[in-house]
Amino acid sequence: NLSDRYDLPFRGSDVLATVGATGALDVLLKTLLRHDAQAEGPDEVLVIAPFFVEYLNLVAANGGKAVVVPSTDRFQLDIDALEKAVTPRTRAIIVNSPNNPTGAIYCEESLRKLSEMLETRSREIGQRIVVVEDAVYESLVFTPEPAPSMVPHYPYLVRVNSYSKSLGIAGERLGHLTVHPGFGTAQERSEFVAAMKLNMRIRVVHAPLLQHRVVAKLPQQGLTDVDAYRRNVERLHLTLSSLGFGVDRPQGTFYLWATLPAHVGSELEFRDVAQSGAAPLLYLPGILFGGDAYSRCVRFCTCVPYEEIERACARLHEIFAQSFSASVANA
Repeated sequence: NLSDRYDLPFRGSDVLATVGATGALDVLLKTLLRHDAQAEGPDEVLVIAPFFVEYLNLVAANGGKAVVVPSTDRFQLDIDALEKAVTPRTRAIIVNSPNNPTGAIYCEESLRKLSEMLETRSREIGQRIVVVEDAVYESLVFTPEPAPSMVPHYPYLVRVNSYSKSLGIAGERLGHLTVHPGFGTAQERSEFVAAMKLNMRIRVVHAPLLQHRVVAKLPQQGLTDVDAYRRNVERLHLTLSSLGFGVDRPQGTFYLWATLPAHVGSELEFRDVAQSGAAPLLYLPGILFGGDAYSRCVRFCTCVPYEEIERACARLHEIFAQSFSASVANA
């Protein structure tokens, strides 16, 4: 319960059921981004790389321009770079923590600094920069403490979430968004929510409200077997590390973001081998998550039975033994 967690007066009327978290992002961006033929250019949305692959499509589909800002080399927020990226056209920033694809969690101090920077730059450009907090992986954390949020620090915020991760029912498209109680005056907030509802009505697919009513009756804590995800992640992390991949142990999610070993020529070279034969190894190329800067990165997903993780580890060892000559230690 957000009201209890943050001691803020969240209201049920400021929560909308959506067709998954992607549906929530879509209707939110449609409402936030202005379509003014007389404007000097499209509204801009800051997107922190590496990022969820759909962010760019969602921004573009709603008439906006995505401004990509890389994170630090440890996948934390680069506040200085984000500040420099703000222009008079900046309308929003998407903050995704725990992060897909890296599994990194933005620390409390960096979120506080981001909030302070956004407050300052909002005053300077004469309009509020809205934070879109994508928190779909907040229940999948491997740290003792919950993932920090911007909710306590910044009022012009809309929080996006999904039951698909917290309840392990990906594909059921059960998302929701919540408007911060400090989002303008009560009237401004009501008008904003009304605009989102109107935009939702013109979408072809409507939120599956019956399923939402069912999951609302379920306890929202303790239903996710985080240890199962942790086991999968740690097993694959061990193998990747032993094979020479550059890979940090994720703090959350069920992804592993890895840089290819130096002796592997390119991601395409690795792909040709990994996805050949009767037992292909599936992953997503890093370039999809932020462009050429991540061309030597790959993202593995571990939300599969543990036996599949063992198969993947065996396949990785086979690939490197047969196709890449550097000596490796078994894990």
